Amino acid sequence: MSQPQENANSHVKKYERKVRPGLTILSQGEPMIWLSGGALTLALLMIFGLLGLIIYQGMASFWPGRLYQVTLKDGSVLMGELTAEEDYTLSSASADQTENDPSTPQSSHRWQYRTDNFEFKAPQSGTYQWVTQEELANTPPTMPEWAMLFERTKLGRFIGTPQRFVTSKARPISSDEDDLSDIHAFFANNQSSLSGPDAQDEDAQAAWAATLESLQQEIESIQKKLDDLEAENTDSFITQNRNGQQDLVGVTENGEVIPLSDVEYGQNLVAIREVLEGPEATYNAYRQHHDSARESVHAIDRIAEYEVGESSRRQEQARLDLRSQELAHDVFVEGLANEIYNLKIELNAIQQDNQKDSRIVERATRVLGKDSAMAKVGPDLVAVLNTQRATEESRIQARLDEIERLLDQVPPDARQAVYHFVDVRFEVDNQIAALQERINEIEERNNRFGLFATTAEGTEAELKLGDIVRAFPANQLDWMGRLNVYLSRWGEFLLADPREANSEGGVFPAIWGTIAMTMIMSLIVVPFGVLAALYLREYAKSGPIVSIIRISINNLAGVPSIVFGVFGYGFLILVVGAYIDGGPGNANLPTMPKLWWWLTAAGLAIVAFSAFITTSYSLGSRKVLTRMRTPTLGIASLLLWIMATVAFVALVAFTPNFSGFYQASLPNPTFGKGGLLWASLTLALLTLPVVIVATEEALAAVPNSLREGSYGCGASKWQTIRRIVLPHALPGIMTGMILAMARGAGEVAPLMLVGVLKLAPELPVDLSAPFVHLDRSFMHLGFHIFDLGFQSPNSEAAKPMVFTTTLLLITVIFTLNLFAIWLRARLRKRFQSGQF
Repeated sequence: MSQPQENANSHVKKYERKVRPGLTILSQGEPMIWLSGGALTLALLMIFGLLGLIIYQGMASFWPGRLYQVTLKDGSVLMGELTAEEDYTLSSASADQTENDPSTPQSSHRWQYRTDNFEFKAPQSGTYQWVTQEELANTPPTMPEWAMLFERTKLGRFIGTPQRFVTSKARPISSDEDDLSDIHAFFANNQSSLSGPDAQDEDAQAAWAATLESLQQEIESIQKKLDDLEAENTDSFITQNRNGQQDLVGVTENGEVIPLSDVEYGQNLVAIREVLEGPEATYNAYRQHHDSARESVHAIDRIAEYEVGESSRRQEQARLDLRSQELAHDVFVEGLANEIYNLKIELNAIQQDNQKDSRIVERATRVLGKDSAMAKVGPDLVAVLNTQRATEESRIQARLDEIERLLDQVPPDARQAVYHFVDVRFEVDNQIAALQERINEIEERNNRFGLFATTAEGTEAELKLGDIVRAFPANQLDWMGRLNVYLSRWGEFLLADPREANSEGGVFPAIWGTIAMTMIMSLIVVPFGVLAALYLREYAKSGPIVSIIRISINNLAGVPSIVFGVFGYGFLILVVGAYIDGGPGNANLPTMPKLWWWLTAAGLAIVAFSAFITTSYSLGSRKVLTRMRTPTLGIASLLLWIMATVAFVALVAFTPNFSGFYQASLPNPTFGKGGLLWASLTLALLTLPVVIVATEEALAAVPNSLREGSYGCGASKWQTIRRIVLPHALPGIMTGMILAMARGAGEVAPLMLVGVLKLAPELPVDLSAPFVHLDRSFMHLGFHIFDLGFQSPNSEAAKPMVFTTTLLLITVIFTLNLFAIWLRARLRKRFQSGQF
């Protein structure tokens, strides 16, 4: 061996660790290294195992499976999606029924199918059905070519085979038909109201009898013309829609469906239906019309949510303004306002009936001529009906005049609020009626289409095209087709509202509520946590009070979260929220007598002024004060500020002159119930210790040399904190915020008491002013998981959604944390040159 190699070996041997005799391996720490590494490995395996299970179950829940048709020995047939299968051991009772020795355990196999079709099941039946090997008939399960899965907005999923697609077209009603129908109904229903001449005048009686006979003949003539016109229009309708098609049927007035070729002349049809038979033709027609039907449903939802909702809010605002005037002037006029509205509705109906009767008589005169009996008796009949209505009209007008005199006795503002409420209600009702007419037109257009399918046992069901979210022949889909269904389900899950007790549809409101609550919570907790940490680290001197505060903060971090929920409900909602709504009386707080309140206010002014003077003198004259006077003035200032704070809280809480900001809305609370604000505040209290501790650690990590350099340049303490300490501590502060967001976003127990709902009617943050609605309740992904897993009436079917929603919640928290981590990295990179 060469000399350099020998030198190298000797160098290695020189620094080789030597084990002294009698020194065990335990004393050298080797087992602790392996134990620590093993514990870390086990923890990582548990974490990644949990995440892997959630990701696998969550990602696989939307993948469409095949549909099987299974025949059982009892003759029943079921169709469903295979979701699980397993081996199991037969029970003793089952084993006794076999030819084998009952003492020997018998193994068997069973399959679980998701069969759905709730409208054809008993109430106690579930979504899933187990089928054992012993229950199967000799015929093996098959996968029918046209077995289809229909996902609906109502009644859940439907599994069956499409049979026919029906397109209905209603026969249009001409204006002539409307006129003749109105004329016939008017004279036929009201001719008994006519009164003849004096019974002693025989000639007049004979003429009147002849007029009535002529009137009856004209009524029959109008009916005959109406029948002929309906038959003519029906024949024209049939001719226009036949177009050589053979699969058309007609619908009569009594609902009878007959082939179009069997319709006799004179038989009135209300609609013609085109029927497409067969699964393939049905599915093709469904694909052709489904998109437009769903767009119509979305249009109805937009009208109901935005336009009708906005009109209803205007009416409610007018009612609240009226209620505010009642409270301000100690009067009750809301009942009178509603009565005015109802009386005017009746009055308008009477006037419209009078005008309608006059128009009908004019149309009858045009149709039959001026010499007809209808033309002669029509004005008299209208006059009789108007006379009968005049009594009711006089009663209504008298009551309106009486209410007018009553309103003259109330203050002008309250009277103006009454008339404004009535006008707004009329306007809103007209708007809602117009919107409802639009909705009815869209629904009527949607109802023209009907899809009929049969279950595995042959029961037929009609499926509304607008109620179907998606439908597909599961056994015909290739890999790309199944991927399209999978992506479509994910899109619905992320962007749509929930349905079917939250077990179907999407979770967009829950996503929105979770993000909104987390961001508002962060905006509340970070400033207060940073300020508290700044005071404890930079200003407060070590002592028993600071030690108690730090111990309290650490103990606060270990309090169960449900305790914070109880605090939020008991104090924030029942006291603070009720106080905001209706003042101290609504929050069950006592009120001070006015004299004592003013005396307390004067005392507060004196104490606050004294505290300010004492604090200013002790800080400004510290150099000339003796060591004994400085702490004395400091303690005196502290006591004075405490007294001022207590007096201020007492003045606010027990004030006799405050009736709340939303007294008009009571007994329906605005802030005296769970809402976004109280949920955010509760979780801010819950996560406050995390932010304080993390911020203190970040402030302590800033080198003192930076502070000393800043002081040496002449900067004050606050300037040093603002320009040197805080920028360098920002990465650590962001770490605290990340931990707080992760803790708050995943909490559920407090939210169940302070604002979360199973299904919130409105989003807490939307595009209507003031955009952020702190008083609204909201949905939350964590509570959504709890509701699906433990409170859903169909928890077995909701189990896949539990994993999917859990995966989504983890993703939302990860995304929020990722943004905060990116921001922290940017801040660290910006200030790392100043760290050493």
